Amino acid sequence: MAKVLLSDIATRCGTSVSTVSRVLSGDKTRKTSEEKRDMIIRTAEELGWFRSRIEGARILKPLSVAVLFLSDHESMLSPFFDDILEGIRDTAASSQSYDVDLKVLSHYDDDFFESFEAGSFDTAIILGRSRRQVLDRVRSSQTRLIYAGLNPVGGMDEVICDARKGTGQVFDHLYGLGHRKIAFIGPCGHDEIENEFRFDGYLDALARHGIAFDPDLAVDSYLTSEDGYAKAGALFSVARPSAVICANDNLAIGALKWLTDSGIRVPDDVSLVGFDNIEASAYLNIPLTTMDVPKRELGRFAMLLALEKCESGRNYNVQLTLPFTLVIRQSTKEAKT
Repeated sequence: MAKVLLSDIATRCGTSVSTVSRVLSGDKTRKTSEEKRDMIIRTAEELGWFRSRIEGARILKPLSVAVLFLSDHESMLSPFFDDILEGIRDTAASSQSYDVDLKVLSHYDDDFFESFEAGSFDTAIILGRSRRQVLDRVRSSQTRLIYAGLNPVGGMDEVICDARKGTGQVFDHLYGLGHRKIAFIGPCGHDEIENEFRFDGYLDALARHGIAFDPDLAVDSYLTSEDGYAKAGALFSVARPSAVICANDNLAIGALKWLTDSGIRVPDDVSLVGFDNIEASAYLNIPLTTMDVPKRELGRFAMLLALEKCESGRNYNVQLTLPFTLVIRQSTKEAKT
């Protein structure tokens, strides 16, 4: 019988492939209503998914894959990581060679290392920024590793969208609009994260344009809306930049709220830019200029690399760099003369 795909079930139910995958794999990292869950299972039975899976298992090779969420101070349920995870799930579900058993593990869980090290996974995909000691322990597992994200980690297969270069391009955009007093809100090295280079991109751009670094214009921050709100206040208490680069859209959303609450007009008084282009950034009261990152593609190519490496058995690492795209909306304009 023809293989029934998760996309067939998703189309019939009017939902996403990732939701179908979560329900049918028993993954409870995201809540799904009982009504939708029952509809997915019923549709899967009607289409013969369970039967085709049993029959397909006779010819498909089993493959156990862990998705390791390693980020400090970020949520696995954020739109950024959710999109990457959806790309991973979609690609795993459509494999014609492997019956992929996908398990998502978060380092926030008390039994994270125990579950990963005892899982005997064939391969693992790493998501998020991490401390060196966490990465070193994951590396010591000898599991085939693939990283998907914005900042390279080295020593494994990687699918990245280079945030260092992307931040530099954001700076260049603001510079081209006449801005010279450009601030940065984001991680500046305070928490010893191994793979974080957006601040380096900001420093690169300052040097490239011959602008001296002003410590008052760089505010160390976690990547949350709450920190964006608080750190915008800290920034404007000591400086008055004409433009602000935020290391991600969540930060920019928080910063925009503080600026609005404080009577500082965006973009008339200050231009504001985010990074990663989460869906909400286009629907704010002032739509956000941001750097679009192909998040689902990061996940898709990471899963494809995982499948290929298991198939070929290659013993060297590869790095695949995906393009970013500047999305210009209403939160930036030319600097006042």
